[in-house]
Amino acid sequence: MAMNRYGRAALAHWREHLPGRYGMLPDPLAYFTRLGEKAERQAGELTDAMVLAGTPVGGETSEQRSGRLLAVQDEAEQVVLRELIRPSAAPSPDDASSARDLTVPPSPI
Repeated sequence: MAMNRYGRAALAHWREHLPGRYGMLPDPLAYFTRLGEKAERQAGELTDAMVLAGTPVGGETSEQRSGRLLAVQDEAEQVVLRELIRPSAAPSPDDASSARDLTVPPSPI
């Protein structure tokens, strides 16, 4: 399976901002392909959850509803990008074990 846009974004981010962690990956293509798939799933699930939790706006036009739903989708995607695709360069508690256990990170959502 080809790497999706989330995987490509993560790969580029890690190469530039986390070269040490990137260098420890035994199979970067497989890792970022799986990470991208996970991010895509989580963005969709979070969007659905946010839409269901949101209050329907009475009297809105279909154009307004479309805009509101796109804003929710964008917000969900930003959460996934921040937490999964573009992790900070700051060491995390998991870094000690990352050399021996580089798998797709657990779901932050």
